[in-house]
Order: sequence, then structure tokens, then C-alpha cells
Amino acid sequence: MKSFSALAALVATAAQISAATDIDDAWRSMLVEPPSEAIDAANELQQRADSIADSLKKIELAYDLTDIDVVCSGGGNYDAFYMGASMVLSRLSKDQANVARWAGVSAGGMMPFEIALKGETTTLESHLSYGVLSAQYADSYKSAVEAMYLEDHHWRIMAAWQTETYADQLADSLNNKVFVGTSCLTPLPKLIIIDEYTAEDDQATHAFMSTGTYVEIYDSMVCTDGGMTSGANMTPLFQDATRPQIIVDLMATGYPSDMVYRVDFDQYKSLIEVGMDEMEEFLKTGKTSDERPEIITMCPLGSDVTSNVCLK
Repeated sequence: MKSFSALAALVATAAQISAATDIDDAWRSMLVEPPSEAIDAANELQQRADSIADSLKKIELAYDLTDIDVVCSGGGNYDAFYMGASMVLSRLSKDQANVARWAGVSAGGMMPFEIALKGETTTLESHLSYGVLSAQYADSYKSAVEAMYLEDHHWRIMAAWQTETYADQLADSLNNKVFVGTSCLTPLPKLIIIDEYTAEDDQATHAFMSTGTYVEIYDSMVCTDGGMTSGANMTPLFQDATRPQIIVDLMATGYPSDMVYRVDFDQYKSLIEVGMDEMEEFLKTGKTSDERPEIITMCPLGSDVTSNVCLK
């Protein structure tokens, strides 16, 4: 009986290892060749963003955005909202909106990093692909612990892949443009801002992961999610008083809390559309909807940002 039990446990363990290998291989494949569902949804979303931006180009915007910075909070897979907002903002003409720098922590730092390095289409397709992957391997994502572990694991795979694939573009695409914050022990937890990236020693991979994972070694320091040390709203605001700052608060989406660590394809796509709509409203009226009144705000030049909260 004991030998039978041991054999059964061994078979179960082998099955788990095989399943983990299968899902990892599927994710690697999707990074290179996204599934048709992701490509089709990305095309649909981009056409929607084109239409919104075209309408905005015909009006005077609520703010002067000709020289601005953008800061995004942490928020896990609520980053879909940022993707939608970014898709609208990036389509405006340069005489309407010109973003000089982006800053963020956790998912709010990872998404701007990805868009700047890989481009909107690849980033959008990759995130939608993860929704496809999650559905295909639904049994592996049943519990919160499993879902959180797997997404962190797969983001590590993606981080290494993008550093290797885009090694020659890291500096030009990101340096002094995308600022990610991570919480490092020095020896007490301290917000470390990273704005230079290289493929040497996989530095860009460690920088990317350090802003949004539970533990990562960066520059010989033990680091964790940047939201821990970036203020009450997890927004690492620029401290040099150079430009007004658009602030995106992902935690104000109103979407279910389990979306932070779990990707449902339709839900993720829906929140991208919400991001587009709220950015459109913000650019037209200077504020977002009554349902999400603080999700996108403007921090004027001269505001007190020392606490990483904008005090106007």
C-alpha cells in the first residue's frame, strides 16, 4: 500500500511538472506568435482608439498637454485601464499632447516600460494573449495563490525574453524616459528610481521585475514591489518640478479585486475600453466620470509632491 501511494504521488508530481512545462512553453510561443483571438481584439481596440483620437483632434483640449509627464500607480492587471488611456493619449498630434517622461511602480511601471520598448501593438497583444493562456489552462489558475505565482513566473519569462529580443533598443527607448520605482532594503525599505537600462548582466530584466514582484535582487539589493514606498497612492511623482503631471490611479477602476492577480480575456479587454473612455472624458472636460472621479487627474506645476501625493 505504501509503495502504491508513493507511486501515485510520483505520478501526480510528474503530471504537475508536465503541465507547468506545457503552460510555460505555450506562453513563450504566444510572446513570439500571439493567438488569433489576441490579434483580432488588439486590432479592434486600436481602431476604437483611432476613432476617439480623431474626434479629439477637432477640439481644444481641457489642458495644455504640449509638455507633460505621466505617472501611473500600481494595480496589477488593472493596468488594462492604463493601456486604454495611453492608446488615446499617444494618438493625439504633437501640438496637442507631448509626453516627455513616464513613471510608475509595479504594473504602473511595467506597462509604460513595455509600450516604450516593444511598442503598443506587441504589448497589447501580449497582455491579451495572457488572457487566452489563462483560459486554456484554467485549472492552473483556480486559487489566488496559483494565479499570483503563475503570473509572476510568466512575467519573469517575458522580462528575460524582452531584454534579449530588444537588447539593442533598451537605451534609446527607455533611458531618461521611463522611470520605474522599486522598494529596496538599504537597510530600511527605500524607494529606488531606475531610469537607465542595459542588457548587460540582465540589468533591464531585474529592473523590470523589481518594480512589481515579491522579491528581486537589483543592484545587489533585496527589492520588492515599488508600491510599498511610493506614497499613499503608489504614485512615484517626479520631484524636479519640471512639468505638469497626469496621474493615473489604477486602484480606482472599480473592477473586481481578483482582477489584480487574474486575467480574464473579456474583462481585460473591457477595462482597456474603459481606459479609453475615461481618457477621452478627461481630455474633453478636465475630469473623469462620476463613477471614477479620481482615476485620472492633473497635478499642476508648482504643486507639493514631496509625499508622492499631489497637493495642489
